[in-house]
Amino acid sequence: MPAKTGASHGMSAFVTLVVGTVMSKYLWDLAPPLGEASMATMKVIRSTTGIDLPVNEQFAGMVVVMVALSFAWGIVYHFGRHS
Repeated sequence: MPAKTGASHGMSAFVTLVVGTVMSKYLWDLAPPLGEASMATMKVIRSTTGIDLPVNEQFAGMVVVMVALSFAWGIVYHFGRHS
């Protein structure tokens, strides 16, 4: 059983990383307010935790796309597994 769920989660993480990186530049064209909110969130996380996160448009956009895709994957996986 771990081989099945581990493989699907690993694949989703890889796809999320690749798609998030590719789609990050389109976030600023399609939804500038969402991009600005992600930049503000990155600044708050950086100042609160002291983690040296890059605060630029590409990284902030990538994080937004990756979080959205991960959330969608979690919902699809949950309903596919438990219904």
